[in-house]
Amino acid sequence: MTASVSRSVLKMLLLLILTLWIPLPLTVMGQTPSVTPGEIYNQELDPVLKSIDGLTIHDRLGQQLPLETVVRNESAEQVSLGTVLDSGLPVIFNPVYFSCPMLCNLVVEGLIESVSQCGLKIGVDFEVVTLSIDPRDSAKDARNRQKLLITALEESATLSGADVSDAEAGWHFLTGQQASLTAITEALGFEYRWNEYNSEYAHGAGIFVVSPDGVLTQTLKGIEFEPQTVRLSLVEASDGRVGSWLDEFVLTCFVYDPTKAQYGPAALKVMRLGGLVTVLGIASYLLYSWKRGGRDGDPVISADQQREQPQS
Repeated sequence: MTASVSRSVLKMLLLLILTLWIPLPLTVMGQTPSVTPGEIYNQELDPVLKSIDGLTIHDRLGQQLPLETVVRNESAEQVSLGTVLDSGLPVIFNPVYFSCPMLCNLVVEGLIESVSQCGLKIGVDFEVVTLSIDPRDSAKDARNRQKLLITALEESATLSGADVSDAEAGWHFLTGQQASLTAITEALGFEYRWNEYNSEYAHGAGIFVVSPDGVLTQTLKGIEFEPQTVRLSLVEASDGRVGSWLDEFVLTCFVYDPTKAQYGPAALKVMRLGGLVTVLGIASYLLYSWKRGGRDGDPVISADQQREQPQS
């Protein structure tokens, strides 16, 4: 009995020693560093937050893209950017990298949803260029992403009823050398940086609308893009060559508001339009009155003259 009790006590002591000896779980790599009780966490030292510090998307409207820059298309052909943009159509630029774990996918999902609902036809009214910012991405990676995203667009178009039959011809997937990628992204105002801590690119979220001659005309930030806003941006970039007369009328009174990420009424344009409508209204009323007065005046004058004549 005594030996049994001694063994039980020994086991308990060993268990207690092991419990006290084993350290607390270490911080998992990629998570926020541990903070001891009473210590205030210093975000300035967080490697993930530091990787995106200062990164933004600049509004560089009117910037000419470097059309002579050489890129690689999904067929592994070395071509100039100007060759890709030679369709005469406005273009949506979508900077991403193909191994991005989350943010790039959210941007593309928002783009696909907007393209399938904007009422304009990809490959006919506009084109899309998805540009990888990672020089390690290959033409094969581009082809794989092309197949995946066009399938996703077709599925989205099934719900909206959009015609995306020309999507494969109108959606380009480009890769290239670092110097070429930097030249294009700097012109767009798209900043990004390699983060050694988690071996990913840190970057902003947005798409860029470019005119047929390669000039940046609109920057749409975020991961969701209102379809009407995308449509009006493309109409504006094309200088009215795509879209309808109603789009042109809306653009007469509305301008893009970056704080709301959509087009809204411009006070000066509305005032000018209101003044024009007022002038046209007054002119129409005066013309109508003049024509009516000319028709009704002669009989009245004639009757008055008859009453003034003396009776014989």
